[in-house]
Amino acid sequence: MSAVVVAGCASKPSASTDGGLTKIDFALSFLPDPDLNGLAYAQQHGLFRKAGLDVDLLPWGSTAPEALVSSGQAQLGFATDVRTALLADAAGSDLVSLGAVYQHSPYVLTTLASAGYSSPKELAGKVYGGFGSPMEVAVVNEMIEHDGGTKDADAVTLSTAAFDALKSERVDTVLSFPNEIAEFGLQGPKVTTWNPIDYGVPDGYATVVISSNSYLKAHPDVAKKFMHAFQAGYEAALDDPDAADDALMKTWPKDLDRKVVDVVSKEQTEDLYRSEDGVVNSQSVDRWQENADWLIEQGLLKDSTGKVLKAYDVSDLVTNEYLR
Repeated sequence: MSAVVVAGCASKPSASTDGGLTKIDFALSFLPDPDLNGLAYAQQHGLFRKAGLDVDLLPWGSTAPEALVSSGQAQLGFATDVRTALLADAAGSDLVSLGAVYQHSPYVLTTLASAGYSSPKELAGKVYGGFGSPMEVAVVNEMIEHDGGTKDADAVTLSTAAFDALKSERVDTVLSFPNEIAEFGLQGPKVTTWNPIDYGVPDGYATVVISSNSYLKAHPDVAKKFMHAFQAGYEAALDDPDAADDALMKTWPKDLDRKVVDVVSKEQTEDLYRSEDGVVNSQSVDRWQENADWLIEQGLLKDSTGKVLKAYDVSDLVTNEYLR
Protein backbone atom coordinates (compact mmCIF):
# COMPACT_ATOMS: atom_id res chain seq x y z
CA MET A 1 0.00 0.00 0.00
CA SER A 2 1.57 3.24 -1.08
CA ALA A 3 1.37 6.20 1.23
CA VAL A 4 -0.90 9.20 0.83
CA VAL A 5 1.09 12.42 0.91
CA VAL A 6 -0.31 15.04 3.26
CA ALA A 7 0.41 18.67 2.54
CA GLY A 8 2.50 20.50 5.10
CA CYS A 9 5.45 18.90 6.84
CA ALA A 10 5.86 20.96 9.97
CA SER A 11 6.79 18.69 12.84
CA LYS A 12 4.46 18.63 15.81
CA PRO A 13 6.56 19.47 18.89
CA SER A 14 7.15 16.80 21.53
CA ALA A 15 4.75 17.50 24.36
CA SER A 16 5.43 16.69 28.01
CA THR A 17 3.07 14.78 30.27
CA ASP A 18 2.24 15.73 33.86
CA GLY A 19 4.92 13.26 34.95
CA GLY A 20 7.58 15.03 32.94
CA LEU A 21 7.74 12.36 30.26
CA THR A 22 8.09 13.32 26.60
CA LYS A 23 5.00 12.27 24.64
CA ILE A 24 5.53 10.24 21.47
CA ASP A 25 2.74 9.27 19.07
CA PHE A 26 3.82 6.12 17.21
CA ALA A 27 1.75 5.12 14.16
CA LEU A 28 1.23 1.41 13.48
CA SER A 29 1.03 0.30 9.86
CA PHE A 30 -1.05 -2.86 10.23
CA LEU A 31 -3.31 -4.74 12.62
CA PRO A 32 -1.59 -6.24 15.71
CA ASP A 33 0.84 -8.90 14.55
CA PRO A 34 3.50 -11.14 16.15
CA ASP A 35 6.34 -8.89 14.98
CA LEU A 36 5.16 -6.27 17.47
CA ASN A 37 6.37 -8.40 20.39
CA GLY A 38 9.57 -6.38 20.91
CA LEU A 39 7.61 -3.13 20.84
CA ALA A 40 5.12 -4.58 23.30
CA TYR A 41 7.96 -5.72 25.56
CA ALA A 42 9.44 -2.23 25.60
CA GLN A 43 6.01 -0.82 26.45
CA GLN A 44 4.95 -3.38 29.05
CA HIS A 45 8.32 -3.52 30.81
CA GLY A 46 8.63 0.24 31.07
CA LEU A 47 11.64 0.63 28.81
CA PHE A 48 10.19 3.70 27.14
CA ARG A 49 9.24 5.27 30.46
CA LYS A 50 12.74 4.63 31.83
CA ALA A 51 13.99 6.58 28.82
CA GLY A 52 11.71 9.46 29.77
CA LEU A 53 9.11 8.73 27.10
CA ASP A 54 5.35 8.24 27.14
CA VAL A 55 4.65 6.31 23.93
CA ASP A 56 1.11 6.18 22.56
CA LEU A 57 0.58 3.49 19.91
CA LEU A 58 -1.76 4.84 17.24
CA PRO A 59 -3.83 2.04 15.66
CA TRP A 60 -3.69 1.38 11.94
CA GLY A 61 -6.33 3.41 10.14
CA SER A 62 -7.28 4.92 6.82
CA THR A 63 -4.26 7.26 6.67
CA ALA A 64 -0.93 5.64 5.90
CA PRO A 65 1.66 5.95 8.70
CA GLU A 66 4.11 7.44 6.19
CA ALA A 67 1.67 10.32 5.76
CA LEU A 68 1.10 10.71 9.50
CA VAL A 69 4.83 10.86 10.18
CA SER A 70 5.64 13.10 7.24
CA SER A 71 2.96 15.62 8.22
CA GLY A 72 3.95 15.64 11.89
CA GLN A 73 0.72 14.03 13.12
CA ALA A 74 2.90 11.25 14.54
CA GLN A 75 6.53 11.61 15.53
CA LEU A 76 7.48 8.05 14.59
CA GLY A 77 5.81 5.00 13.15
CA PHE A 78 6.11 1.87 11.04
CA ALA A 79 6.29 1.71 7.28
CA THR A 80 5.07 -1.71 6.18
CA ASP A 81 8.30 -2.40 4.34
CA VAL A 82 11.22 -0.88 2.46
CA ARG A 83 9.19 -0.41 -0.74
CA THR A 84 6.22 1.40 0.80
CA ALA A 85 8.69 3.80 2.43
CA LEU A 86 10.53 4.33 -0.86
CA LEU A 87 7.33 5.02 -2.78
CA ALA A 88 6.22 7.57 -0.20
CA ASP A 89 9.61 9.26 0.06
CA ALA A 90 9.99 9.59 -3.70
CA ALA A 91 6.49 11.07 -3.92
CA GLY A 92 7.44 13.89 -1.56
CA SER A 93 6.93 12.58 1.97
CA ASP A 94 9.48 13.73 4.57
CA LEU A 95 10.81 10.40 5.84
CA VAL A 96 13.90 8.86 7.41
CA SER A 97 14.20 5.16 8.20
CA LEU A 98 15.77 4.60 11.63
CA GLY A 99 15.68 0.81 11.89
CA ALA A 100 14.07 -2.39 10.61
CA VAL A 101 12.41 -5.15 12.63
CA TYR A 102 12.32 -7.80 9.89
CA GLN A 103 15.74 -8.16 8.30
CA HIS A 104 14.29 -9.95 5.27
CA SER A 105 11.16 -9.63 3.15
CA PRO A 106 8.68 -11.85 5.00
CA TYR A 107 5.99 -12.53 2.43
CA VAL A 108 5.68 -15.48 0.06
CA LEU A 109 3.57 -16.20 -2.99
CA THR A 110 0.91 -18.68 -1.90
CA THR A 111 -1.46 -21.11 -3.60
CA LEU A 112 -3.64 -23.94 -2.36
CA ALA A 113 -1.72 -27.22 -2.46
CA SER A 114 -4.83 -28.85 -3.87
CA ALA A 115 -4.65 -26.58 -6.94
CA GLY A 116 -1.50 -28.41 -8.02
CA TYR A 117 0.63 -25.44 -9.07
CA SER A 118 4.31 -26.43 -9.11
CA SER A 119 5.97 -23.08 -9.89
CA PRO A 120 5.12 -19.35 -10.27
CA LYS A 121 5.08 -19.48 -14.09
CA GLU A 122 1.91 -21.56 -13.90
CA LEU A 123 0.14 -18.54 -12.37
CA ALA A 124 0.42 -16.57 -15.63
CA GLY A 125 -3.07 -15.30 -16.42
CA LYS A 126 -4.43 -16.55 -13.09
CA VAL A 127 -6.17 -14.39 -10.47
CA TYR A 128 -4.08 -12.71 -7.79
CA GLY A 129 -5.93 -11.30 -4.76
CA GLY A 130 -4.17 -8.39 -3.07
CA PHE A 131 -4.30 -5.04 -1.33
CA GLY A 132 -4.36 -2.82 -4.41
CA SER A 133 -0.74 -1.66 -4.55
CA PRO A 134 0.98 -1.74 -7.95
CA MET A 135 4.13 -2.72 -6.07
CA GLU A 136 2.73 -6.04 -4.86
CA VAL A 137 1.38 -6.82 -8.33
CA ALA A 138 4.85 -6.11 -9.71
CA VAL A 139 6.31 -8.63 -7.25
CA VAL A 140 3.91 -11.33 -8.44
CA ASN A 141 4.46 -10.61 -12.13
CA GLU A 142 8.25 -10.44 -11.71
CA MET A 143 8.15 -13.92 -10.17
CA ILE A 144 6.02 -15.26 -13.00
CA GLU A 145 8.26 -13.72 -15.68
CA HIS A 146 11.49 -14.80 -13.97
CA ASP A 147 10.18 -18.37 -13.88
CA GLY A 148 9.36 -18.34 -17.59
CA GLY A 149 5.72 -17.28 -17.58
CA THR A 150 4.57 -15.30 -20.59
CA LYS A 151 1.54 -13.49 -19.16
CA ASP A 152 0.86 -11.34 -16.09
CA ALA A 153 -1.50 -12.37 -13.33
CA ASP A 154 -5.00 -10.88 -13.30
CA ALA A 155 -4.98 -8.75 -10.12
CA VAL A 156 -8.06 -7.98 -8.03
CA THR A 157 -8.15 -5.85 -4.88
CA LEU A 158 -9.61 -7.64 -1.85
CA SER A 159 -7.49 -6.40 1.09
CA THR A 160 -7.54 -8.85 4.02
CA ALA A 161 -10.44 -10.73 2.39
CA ALA A 162 -7.90 -12.11 -0.10
CA PHE A 163 -6.95 -14.91 2.27
CA ASP A 164 -10.53 -16.12 2.61
CA ALA A 165 -10.87 -15.80 -1.16
CA LEU A 166 -7.90 -18.14 -1.59
CA LYS A 167 -9.42 -20.67 0.79
CA SER A 168 -12.69 -20.63 -1.17
CA GLU A 169 -10.81 -20.79 -4.49
CA ARG A 170 -12.15 -17.43 -5.71
CA VAL A 171 -8.55 -16.38 -6.38
CA ASP A 172 -5.61 -18.50 -7.40
CA THR A 173 -2.83 -16.86 -5.41
CA VAL A 174 -2.02 -14.28 -2.71
CA LEU A 175 1.07 -12.88 -1.00
CA SER A 176 1.07 -14.20 2.57
CA PHE A 177 2.96 -12.93 5.61
CA PRO A 178 4.16 -15.25 8.41
CA ASN A 179 0.93 -14.70 10.34
CA GLU A 180 -1.20 -16.05 7.49
CA ILE A 181 1.17 -18.95 6.77
CA ALA A 182 0.99 -19.95 10.44
CA GLU A 183 -2.79 -19.83 10.33
CA PHE A 184 -2.82 -22.01 7.21
CA GLY A 185 -0.50 -24.46 8.96
CA LEU A 186 -2.62 -24.66 12.10
CA GLN A 187 -6.09 -24.47 10.59
CA GLY A 188 -5.66 -25.49 6.96
CA PRO A 189 -5.97 -25.73 4.06
CA LYS A 190 -2.52 -26.89 3.01
CA VAL A 191 -0.66 -24.39 0.83
CA THR A 192 2.32 -24.21 -1.51
CA THR A 193 4.61 -21.19 -1.27
CA TRP A 194 7.48 -19.55 -3.17
CA ASN A 195 9.87 -16.89 -1.89
CA PRO A 196 10.10 -13.78 -4.14
CA ILE A 197 13.87 -13.46 -3.62
CA ASP A 198 14.28 -16.79 -5.44
CA TYR A 199 12.54 -15.31 -8.49
CA GLY A 200 14.22 -12.01 -9.27
CA VAL A 201 12.83 -9.77 -6.51
CA PRO A 202 15.44 -8.18 -4.21
CA ASP A 203 15.41 -8.97 -0.51
CA GLY A 204 14.25 -6.10 1.68
CA TYR A 205 13.19 -5.04 5.14
CA ALA A 206 9.76 -4.99 6.76
CA THR A 207 8.23 -3.28 9.77
CA VAL A 208 10.51 -0.30 9.27
CA VAL A 209 10.71 2.46 11.90
CA ILE A 210 10.30 5.87 10.28
CA SER A 211 10.46 9.47 11.44
CA SER A 212 10.77 12.77 9.56
CA ASN A 213 13.74 15.00 8.90
CA SER A 214 11.89 17.91 10.49
CA TYR A 215 11.25 15.99 13.73
CA LEU A 216 14.77 14.56 13.90
CA LYS A 217 16.31 17.97 13.38
CA ALA A 218 14.28 19.40 16.27
CA HIS A 219 14.40 16.38 18.61
CA PRO A 220 17.43 14.16 17.85
CA ASP A 221 17.90 13.17 21.51
CA VAL A 222 14.27 12.10 21.87
CA ALA A 223 14.46 9.96 18.73
CA LYS A 224 17.67 8.34 19.98
CA LYS A 225 16.11 7.55 23.37
CA PHE A 226 13.14 5.99 21.61
CA MET A 227 15.27 3.83 19.33
CA HIS A 228 17.51 2.66 22.18
CA ALA A 229 14.47 1.50 24.17
CA PHE A 230 12.93 0.02 21.01
CA GLN A 231 16.14 -1.90 20.31
CA ALA A 232 16.22 -3.19 23.89
CA GLY A 233 12.69 -4.51 23.39
CA TYR A 234 13.70 -6.48 20.33
CA GLU A 235 16.91 -7.69 21.94
CA ALA A 236 14.66 -9.08 24.69
CA ALA A 237 12.45 -10.65 22.03
CA LEU A 238 15.51 -12.50 20.71
CA ASP A 239 16.81 -13.50 24.14
CA ASP A 240 13.45 -14.44 25.68
CA PRO A 241 10.75 -14.68 22.99
CA ASP A 242 8.22 -16.14 25.42
CA ALA A 243 8.43 -13.03 27.62
CA ALA A 244 8.07 -10.79 24.57
CA ASP A 245 5.10 -12.82 23.35
CA ASP A 246 3.51 -12.56 26.80
CA ALA A 247 3.86 -8.78 26.56
CA LEU A 248 2.35 -8.89 23.07
CA MET A 249 -0.70 -10.83 24.26
CA LYS A 250 -1.10 -8.50 27.24
CA THR A 251 -1.06 -5.48 24.93
CA TRP A 252 -3.52 -6.90 22.36
CA PRO A 253 -5.34 -9.78 24.12
CA LYS A 254 -8.38 -9.76 21.82
CA ASP A 255 -6.54 -9.39 18.52
CA LEU A 256 -4.13 -12.31 18.52
CA ASP A 257 -4.18 -16.12 18.69
CA ARG A 258 -1.39 -17.34 21.00
CA LYS A 259 -0.95 -20.52 18.96
CA VAL A 260 -0.30 -18.45 15.84
CA VAL A 261 1.97 -16.09 17.77
CA ASP A 262 4.07 -19.01 19.02
CA VAL A 263 4.60 -20.35 15.49
CA VAL A 264 5.49 -16.96 14.01
CA SER A 265 7.66 -16.03 16.98
CA LYS A 266 9.86 -19.06 16.37
CA GLU A 267 10.40 -18.02 12.74
CA GLN A 268 11.07 -14.44 13.78
CA THR A 269 13.65 -15.46 16.34
CA GLU A 270 15.43 -17.90 14.02
CA ASP A 271 15.24 -16.14 10.66
CA LEU A 272 13.75 -12.65 10.58
CA TYR A 273 15.09 -10.59 13.51
CA ARG A 274 18.81 -11.35 13.24
CA SER A 275 20.82 -8.80 11.27
CA GLU A 276 23.97 -9.50 9.26
CA ASP A 277 26.10 -7.17 11.40
CA GLY A 278 24.71 -8.43 14.71
CA VAL A 279 23.11 -5.09 15.59
CA VAL A 280 19.38 -5.50 16.23
CA ASN A 281 17.24 -3.38 13.86
CA SER A 282 20.20 -2.27 11.70
CA GLN A 283 19.84 -1.61 7.97
CA SER A 284 22.01 -1.61 4.86
CA VAL A 285 21.92 1.38 2.51
CA ASP A 286 22.87 -1.01 -0.30
CA ARG A 287 19.76 -3.11 0.23
CA TRP A 288 17.58 0.00 0.21
CA GLN A 289 19.25 1.09 -3.02
CA GLU A 290 18.64 -2.33 -4.59
CA ASN A 291 14.94 -1.96 -3.87
CA ALA A 292 14.85 1.60 -5.21
CA ASP A 293 16.53 0.41 -8.40
CA TRP A 294 14.06 -2.47 -8.70
CA LEU A 295 11.08 -0.11 -8.30
CA ILE A 296 12.60 2.08 -11.02
CA GLU A 297 12.91 -0.96 -13.31
CA GLN A 298 9.22 -1.63 -12.70
CA GLY A 299 8.31 1.97 -13.53
CA LEU A 300 6.81 2.44 -10.08
CA LEU A 301 9.04 5.03 -8.40
CA LYS A 302 7.46 8.43 -9.07
CA ASP A 303 7.98 11.96 -7.81
CA SER A 304 5.29 14.26 -6.40
CA THR A 305 4.13 15.20 -9.92
CA GLY A 306 3.69 11.58 -10.98
CA LYS A 307 6.80 11.58 -13.15
CA VAL A 308 8.49 8.19 -13.33
CA LEU A 309 12.00 8.46 -11.93
CA LYS A 310 15.05 7.09 -13.74
CA ALA A 311 17.38 7.23 -10.71
CA TYR A 312 17.02 7.63 -6.95
CA ASP A 313 19.65 8.01 -4.22
CA VAL A 314 18.52 6.53 -0.89
CA SER A 315 21.48 7.73 1.19
CA ASP A 316 19.47 10.47 2.92
CA LEU A 317 16.55 8.14 3.60
CA VAL A 318 18.35 5.48 5.67
CA THR A 319 20.42 5.80 8.86
CA ASN A 320 21.67 3.61 11.69
CA GLU A 321 22.93 6.58 13.74
CA TYR A 322 20.03 6.42 16.21
CA LEU A 323 20.76 2.79 17.12
CA ARG A 324 23.03 1.73 19.97
